[in-house]
Amino acid sequence: MRLKNIFTAGTVSGLTMGIFLFIGGAIFSRIIYGPQFAPPGKFKPEQLNPFYFIWTKLLIGWFFGLLFAFIYEMLPLKKKLAGIADGVKYGFVFWLLISLWGISHPLVYGKLDVPDQTFWLVYQLFGFLGFGATLGHIYGGRAKKEVMASADPPV
Repeated sequence: MRLKNIFTAGTVSGLTMGIFLFIGGAIFSRIIYGPQFAPPGKFKPEQLNPFYFIWTKLLIGWFFGLLFAFIYEMLPLKKKLAGIADGVKYGFVFWLLISLWGISHPLVYGKLDVPDQTFWLVYQLFGFLGFGATLGHIYGGRAKKEVMASADPPV
């Protein structure tokens, strides 16, 4: 795939990931931490505003969307993403690999902070699923167009 297509797919799916992180962060922080939305001392008062959270999540999503789209293109997969379901599986597997690595150290070397670990796991899962679904949709649409183009009789 061309670099321009990777950049476009990574940007769109990454920005979607950022939106999912923002929405998921708001929902899950309220459920896990209560009305203060964060553990005490986590943020300065000026950081507790929606604009701060949305632009940081969009930036994070964009960066990782580009990175993960590029990694996807470099993987020697026999079957490429053909739709949203495949994309969700890809996002879930990526999340699982990263999460297992991240949670292994506190389990082995220290103590596990259950509320924080729970928040980060579900927050990241929500973002990765949004990323994967969007990437699968983009690649699934491209795959259908390629099949349709190859099925057209030559003129």
